[in-house]
Amino acid sequence: MGKADSHREAIRERKRQERERRIRDILDAAKRLFFQKGYQKMTMNDVALEVRVSKPTIYQYFKSKDDLFFSLLAPASEKTEQALERIERHLMSGGYPTGAALLHDTFQALYGVYWTDPEAFRILQLFQHSGMVGVLDEDVRREFVAKARLTFEQGRRILSAAMDQGLLRRMDVHPFNDVVWALFVGVIQLEDSKGGGKGESPFLKPTLELAERLVIAATAADGRPVANTPSNDT
Repeated sequence: MGKADSHREAIRERKRQERERRIRDILDAAKRLFFQKGYQKMTMNDVALEVRVSKPTIYQYFKSKDDLFFSLLAPASEKTEQALERIERHLMSGGYPTGAALLHDTFQALYGVYWTDPEAFRILQLFQHSGMVGVLDEDVRREFVAKARLTFEQGRRILSAAMDQGLLRRMDVHPFNDVVWALFVGVIQLEDSKGGGKGESPFLKPTLELAERLVIAATAADGRPVANTPSNDT
C-alpha cells in the first residue's frame, strides 16, 4: 500500500471512529433524557442540545426519535437472544447434567446482559412491560414486538427441552417462562426503586441469587441450587 492509499485509509478510519463516537454520544444523551423527562416529553431538539450539535446532525444518524430509541434498545435485546442461543445449544448437546445447572446459567446470562448496559436494559423492560411500546410508530413497534416474541419463544423452547430431558419438572412452559422473567426483571426494578436510581443496590445480587434458588428448588428435578452468585464480570 502506497503513502496515498495509507493516508486515505487513515482518513476513512478516523471518520469511522468519529461517527461511532457521535452515535455513542447521541445514545447516551437519549438515555439521560429518558430518565429525566420520559420518552413522550423528550424531543430530538432536546437530544441535540444535550449533545451540543444541531438537530439536522442528529437526523444524519437517526431518522426519527423512534428509530433512535430502537437503536438504543436493540443491543440489549440481541445480547439476550445470543445468550439464550448459547444456552439452548449447550442444552441440546446434552451439556447440562442437572436442571439446577441450566437455570443457574440462565440467570447468569440474564444478569450478564443487564450488566453490559443497565440503563438500556431498564428502558427495554419499561417499554416491554408498561405498554410504552404503543407509542412507537408502526414499523418500529412491529420490529420491537417481533424481537420480544423471539426472546420469549427461546425461553419456552429451552424449558420444554429441559423437561423432555428430565432436568426440570413437567409443567406449563408459558407461565414458567413468565415467572423466570418476572422474577428477574421485578427484582431489578424493585432494587432500582429503593435506590432511587443512584447506582446499583447492594441488595441486587443477593436478591437475584435468592430468586434463582427459589426457582431451582421449585422446578429443577434435583432441586439443588448451584453455589454461586451472579457476577458482574459475565
